[in-house]
Amino acid sequence: MKKVEVKNFKLYTTAVISIEWKNDLLNVSLDLAMMLKMMRLEGITEADIQRFSDNRQPIPFKKVTLILFQDDGKPGQYYTDELFCEDDDPTVFYVEIKE
Repeated sequence: MKKVEVKNFKLYTTAVISIEWKNDLLNVSLDLAMMLKMMRLEGITEADIQRFSDNRQPIPFKKVTLILFQDDGKPGQYYTDELFCEDDDPTVFYVEIKE
């Protein structure tokens, strides 16, 4: 198998991340700054992240609160991130971190 080394590149950090909440998987849009803030607020270290990754486990959050904006009068329906088109699949929800 051929190996290709990549140097001098740009990293785009807005990513589709899934969170498990109330037995559902929701796709949320989190950028790297938000993810780092969540790790800091939760007290998760790089070693913790490596351990979860090595064991193929999700990272649990108990201290961090994410805010999803619910459509008025439509329980269970949340706003989709404006960065994603309506035609995009899967649905990706806009979130903010509660301060």
